Amino acid sequence: MRAAVLYKNETHLKIEEVPEKKVKPGEIKVKIECCGVCGSDLHITVHKQVSLKNYPRILGHEASGIVSEIGEGVENIQKGDSVILQPGVSCGHCKHCISGQPNYCDERGVLGFEVDGAFAESIVVKEKAVIKFPQTIPFTEAAILADAVSTPYHALKYQGRMQSGDVVAIIGCGGLGIHAVALAKTLGASKILAVDLDKGALENAESYGANILINPKNVKNIGKALKEESGGIDVLCDFSGYYKNIEDSLRAMNTGGRMVMVGIGKNSLNITFPMMIVDRQISITGSLGCDHRGVPELIELVASGKLNLKKSITSMHPLEEVNDCLENLHERKGNPIRFIIRPGE
Repeated sequence: MRAAVLYKNETHLKIEEVPEKKVKPGEIKVKIECCGVCGSDLHITVHKQVSLKNYPRILGHEASGIVSEIGEGVENIQKGDSVILQPGVSCGHCKHCISGQPNYCDERGVLGFEVDGAFAESIVVKEKAVIKFPQTIPFTEAAILADAVSTPYHALKYQGRMQSGDVVAIIGCGGLGIHAVALAKTLGASKILAVDLDKGALENAESYGANILINPKNVKNIGKALKEESGGIDVLCDFSGYYKNIEDSLRAMNTGGRMVMVGIGKNSLNITFPMMIVDRQISITGSLGCDHRGVPELIELVASGKLNLKKSITSMHPLEEVNDCLENLHERKGNPIRFIIRPGE
């Protein structure tokens, strides 16, 4: 089969023929229909911020496809089913995996990082690694539910405990943050503030329902600006990884406010106003990936028409254009949200 493979010390993926894996008991083979190009893919290619444990590696962790083969013992999946691949990999037997929280597993990893991913014509995974979805949902939109939508959904609903009527601030409106804006609107936020340095990202946020747009270049203090514009924030999700935003935004939080850190940065986090956290009973928590609740709930939201992701699909491309997509995402050419790779084209 054809696949996009990353070799050590390379910044570009090589399109080549690789052996197809055989299906073992408890496993299924999925013909990949769509796979999203994510900012995380940039970290291990163009940016070289992350080194993988093993090379060569087939990238791609945000995928949907059709089951083409099932192994012995597979009970809940049938040949021909439309499925979303879970982007997280885990041990499968610890207390967290058993309870449906594989994103808490000590051996957690990511498809396309720790194991070969979905920038390929097909993939073999365990039965539990896929979730069925109805044919009314396009493969393009189903693919991005895996990460671009489920990660901010988990951050907002479960880590941020967002309720209808909350005032919500989203810092960093790239591939994850933009969907946090869309989800905040779907979940009933009374006001949505979007913060980003990029004009195009703010335009995207406005199109998805943000009421107030803030470019940090134009304000002296992001926390003060958020407070003035919002009157007080109930849930703040940071996808930028610039921890100064967390420090400054403490002033803008309402009593009982929840701050969720999703973006990963290198600078230190300095809590300048610890008494404010105690006095206002503000929670600061991290959020990684999604547990077993997210994708099925998102499938229902999309199928019911409550969540529209059509604008998220920037364009579709054959496997041979994956490097162009990575470069264009890096340069933000065309103000992209999600480029979609279709390996079968």
